[in-house]
Amino acid sequence: MRLKSFEAHGFKSFAEKVELSFEDGITAIVGPNGSGKSNISDAIRWVMGEQSAKYLRGSKMEDVIFSGSNTRRALGMAEVNLTFDNTDHALPLDFEQVDICRRVYRSGDSEYFINKKACRLKDIVTLLSDTGLGRGSMSVIGQNKIDEILNSRPEERRAIFEEAAGIAKYRMRKKEAMRKLDDTASNLVRINDIKSEIESRIEPLKEAATTTEKYLEFADKLRKVQVTQFVHRIENIEVVKNKLAVKFEELEAKSNEMSTNVSVKEADGMALKLELDKLNEEYNQLQTVLAEKEKNIEILHGNEAVLGERIVQSQRAIERIGLSKEKLQEQLLMTEKNLKIIVRQYDELDKDRQMAQVAANKLSLEKNEIEEKISEFEDKLNGFKSSVFESMQKIVDLRNDIRGLEQTQAQLQRQREQLKNEILKTENRYAEVSQQHNSLLEEQADVGVNTKIIKEQVTKITTQKIAEDVKLQACFSHRGAINKDIEKLEARLSMLENMEKEHEGFSRGVKVLLNTKEPWRSKIVGVVAELFKVKDKYVVAIETALGGAMQNLVTIDAQTAKVAINYLKSHNGGRATFLPLDTIRPREFSEQYKNALGLPGILGVASDFVACSENVSKVAKFLLGQVLVAENMDSALAAAKLTDMRVRVVTLEGEVIYAGGSMSGGQKQTGATSFLSRKKEIETTVQTLEIRNKELLLAQEAIEAEEEIIKGLDTKLEEFRHTLQKDEIRQAELVAFIDRTTAEKSQHMENITLLTQERTTHTNEFLAAKERLAELVPQLSELEKTDAEGKEIADKLQRELAAAKNQQTVINARYQDAMITLEGTKARTGVIEERMKQIDIDVSRLQQEIAENEEEEIKARELIETTKIKKANLAKEQQLLVQELKTTGDGKEEFLAKRVVLADKQALAQEELDEAKKQLYICQQKLHAVELEKVKQLTEYEGALEQMKNAHKLSPEEARAQNIILEMSDTALNKQAVGLQSDIESLGVVNMASIEEYKAVSERFDFLDKQYKDLCEAKEQLEDVIGGINSDMSKRFREAFAKINEYFGLCYTRLFGGGSAQIVMQDDQDFLESGVEIIVQPPGKKLQNLALLSGGERALTVIALLFALLSYQPAPFSILDEIDAPLDEANIDRFANFLKDYATRGTQFIVITHRKGTMEAADVLHGVTMEESGVSRLLSVKLAEME
Repeated sequence: MRLKSFEAHGFKSFAEKVELSFEDGITAIVGPNGSGKSNISDAIRWVMGEQSAKYLRGSKMEDVIFSGSNTRRALGMAEVNLTFDNTDHALPLDFEQVDICRRVYRSGDSEYFINKKACRLKDIVTLLSDTGLGRGSMSVIGQNKIDEILNSRPEERRAIFEEAAGIAKYRMRKKEAMRKLDDTASNLVRINDIKSEIESRIEPLKEAATTTEKYLEFADKLRKVQVTQFVHRIENIEVVKNKLAVKFEELEAKSNEMSTNVSVKEADGMALKLELDKLNEEYNQLQTVLAEKEKNIEILHGNEAVLGERIVQSQRAIERIGLSKEKLQEQLLMTEKNLKIIVRQYDELDKDRQMAQVAANKLSLEKNEIEEKISEFEDKLNGFKSSVFESMQKIVDLRNDIRGLEQTQAQLQRQREQLKNEILKTENRYAEVSQQHNSLLEEQADVGVNTKIIKEQVTKITTQKIAEDVKLQACFSHRGAINKDIEKLEARLSMLENMEKEHEGFSRGVKVLLNTKEPWRSKIVGVVAELFKVKDKYVVAIETALGGAMQNLVTIDAQTAKVAINYLKSHNGGRATFLPLDTIRPREFSEQYKNALGLPGILGVASDFVACSENVSKVAKFLLGQVLVAENMDSALAAAKLTDMRVRVVTLEGEVIYAGGSMSGGQKQTGATSFLSRKKEIETTVQTLEIRNKELLLAQEAIEAEEEIIKGLDTKLEEFRHTLQKDEIRQAELVAFIDRTTAEKSQHMENITLLTQERTTHTNEFLAAKERLAELVPQLSELEKTDAEGKEIADKLQRELAAAKNQQTVINARYQDAMITLEGTKARTGVIEERMKQIDIDVSRLQQEIAENEEEEIKARELIETTKIKKANLAKEQQLLVQELKTTGDGKEEFLAKRVVLADKQALAQEELDEAKKQLYICQQKLHAVELEKVKQLTEYEGALEQMKNAHKLSPEEARAQNIILEMSDTALNKQAVGLQSDIESLGVVNMASIEEYKAVSERFDFLDKQYKDLCEAKEQLEDVIGGINSDMSKRFREAFAKINEYFGLCYTRLFGGGSAQIVMQDDQDFLESGVEIIVQPPGKKLQNLALLSGGERALTVIALLFALLSYQPAPFSILDEIDAPLDEANIDRFANFLKDYATRGTQFIVITHRKGTMEAADVLHGVTMEESGVSRLLSVKLAEME
């Protein structure tokens, strides 16, 4: 087996697809630093299953994908493919050539392929494991391997030799065995602890079980006594209830008669009350009128006082207004006097202001005139200056233009000749690029047509595959649903069959008898629950009606029942109830209550809904012959009432009305399977399982058919994609080439156009420069003459302007003085004007206040007169109200006399009514006491029934039917109950679960004891296994170590040209754990440790060791990644010769190197370059052919 070729696309710096072919012998890969040489070894290591990003010189696996450069965008996938020549079938596949491919995506997803078939990483590792290319092999040796050996401690260095010796897997097996041994030891300790704990419980549980059996015997006797006591108590209560019913009817009739008498007296009293209420209402109306008149008189008194106070206040206001008016008139006279003084001051200041204004106006005119004159001089001067400057600028520009034109003529002539030569060269290059561009376009069209056809096929197949995938997923979902149903059905069936087999749900006594092998077992017909068959509709009702009787055992005769009871006693088998067919008598539904069968909702007698064999029919009649089945609770209550609560009624939902009137019902516990429905459910479940298994078989066939279709589509799709990938790569190359040639064509054409335009422009510029030069020379002479005349005029204007500015300075000073005087008079005049305005405002305010005071005085006088008139009117109105109040008070006495008479009559009627009510209350109290006693007796009756039901699950009728009523007096019953309770108390605390617990604990102890023995045996076996592993490891490692040591000495001597080397164990007594030391003796030196050598010697020593490991565990090929870097020229030659000699033994070497000596030893050279930043490319040379 050998490596034939290597392909990579998107892996690290291989942005474009690259291919390398490898021959036998030595292949060298060379190139400058950073060009991507080591990426080839990383890629080969990666495709063979390397999972550590650190060994691939990255931080995470996505780092191996090309990350982009300045001119290329990042790729989304990296792919590497290795092709092996497998003609010797070293790889266990029936192929002459084997391809191994690995892909990784930026999403983190990975894909693995063997011969283009998807597989797992584990499959690739397994395929290569026995070929010398597995993990830990010497197939890839890099500088990191050398550094690892050089920098490792002896204990760490041992791992390299273990990998080479192949004992790493033994160490893993030993580690796993040690872990199991530790787990076994822990389990032994735990089981031993549990055994000790359980063993200490067995004897106490045995004693407790014996006590429990005695307790059950006493409890059964006590139960019969208590049931008899309950029945006697219920019968006594029924007698008392009947007596109370008669007494209640008598008192109820007497109470009704008294209630009628009280009602008549209440009616008479109500009539008197209504008459008295009417008289009181009239009296209250009279009182209201009197109160209203008295209130009006009070209001009039108040208004009169208010009017008097108002007159006094108005008089005081008139006095105050007179005083204020005098003060305001004095202030008005003073303000008018001040106003006259201020007006005189204002007239004087206004005259001064007018004089200052005239002076300022005159100076302003003079100022404006001189400013206009100065401005005129300045404008003229600026005009001449500008003209002179422009003239000078023109002269300078003309001189510069003339010099520039002369230089331009010479330069343009030279450039015209150069452009002519460049145009000829560019036209020739354009023709070459055009021909190349047309060829590329033709090839691109062909590839495009082919790509379009393939894409259509890929789209069609992809669409078809998606549809098939959807179908396949639907099939998987369908199969999964069927599997889930089957699992549930099988679990349910197993549980039901186990329950049926183990008689689950039956009491221990029933189970013991059903499982016994005694001869009399054949005379036990079976359990009631197994002998009866009931339709689903009636299962709940019948099961409720039967209750505990479902576990009753039916026997052929009473003798069999007797034998079975003795068997249970002798074997501590618990208890059971028996129904001997020769002693039980069917119970027919009473003729007295058959009319209840015709009620709505009454379905019939419970025994009619049970199917059983003829010989067991009397059992059905015995247990269910006197029980009615109703649809619901309402129908059940109607039937129970009709039978005077003498018949038990059950509903379809399991509610019960017991004889005597007590009821039971509520939410039935879900999830449990009843005895009656268990067999039917087993049959239904088996049928359903058969159907679902057939459906599962069909679903599996559908999945296999869909997978076959998808497999065919995947094959076609992979072929088309492979072709499409090649076309796309070529298309991308062609696009790049065409873009480049198009750009070159455009560039050349543009260059030709620009060069031609530039040459024409140069010619035109040369002629224009010549003409312009002829025009500019005369213009320059004229401008120089005009410039001299302008300078003389400008000097004269400058002198006149200076004289005008001096005059302007004098006028400005006088104008400023005048303006200061004018502004001062204006300011003082403004202040006086403000003061005059304020005085005018004050005068107006004072005049207005005087007018308001006069008006207020007039209003006050008018108010006094009006108030006096109102006061007189109020006095007259008050006299009239006093007269009316006196007249109304005379009729009040008459009302009071009538009310006294009616109140006396009402009091007498109330006394008679109270007496009648008292007698009625006494009667009702007696009636209530009787009623309470009835309720008490009824409560005691129901309580006794409920207590009996709760305590013993029986009604009196059922107790009589089961013949457990004792023929004893109440005194004898009490005495026997006390004795039995005393016996039970003497037993102390009873653990009711002790019998079952004792059995369970005994069985668990036996099981744990067996487990303990098994674990001890397993521990011994594991210790034997570990000893065997240690022996095998030691043997293999010793053999491998000796061989590697031998090869190491030979390789060292060859590489160093002499000397000796060996590897030794640090501790010979601990061969399986000891570290490994490397001891060498270079030629001409003493024996010394590896750490004491020079850098080159250490590196060459490690190379010798690696080749020794390779000699012991040969690999089909080996990649050496710059391991010769630390060697000098002499050592390089020896290394190259050694490598060349070693290659003749059949190992294929791929050497990544910078060293000339190593290159010379190679048969094939592959160069790695990076013409484009960040993108590696390859170049290959066969040296044999070159020679």
